[in-house]
Amino acid sequence: MEQKPPARRRPRRADAPRKERLNVRFNELEYAMLLTAATAAGQSVAAYIATVSVAVAKDELSPAPVDLKDKLRALGDARVAVDRIGNNANQIAHVLNSQGEETPERLAAVLDRVARALETLDAATLAVMEGRV
Repeated sequence: MEQKPPARRRPRRADAPRKERLNVRFNELEYAMLLTAATAAGQSVAAYIATVSVAVAKDELSPAPVDLKDKLRALGDARVAVDRIGNNANQIAHVLNSQGEETPERLAAVLDRVARALETLDAATLAVMEGRV
């Protein structure tokens, strides 16, 4: 028996009721994927398709090809690295502000991490700007 998401009635839209109807067809795998996504969103399959389709058409949602995952992950990793570098810089500043001494090796290590993170971000930015992603 086919699993259906729980029915959920939304309030009728008095300002712009939806009168237009489309008939679309999906194979079993496509429908199963849509059913899973709709259930996770707490919507019927039809409502999910309408919501996502309109969001894409209005440029509120941008579908990304699967091959972008690795590039987006690299940008995310670079962002985490920069956050960690900021934390290290704050710790070093705290030591220096409290009249402590900081080793040249530790300062050099932090600056090296900054340089590597910036190189990664620069490369990713250029790839996006040149349309290689």
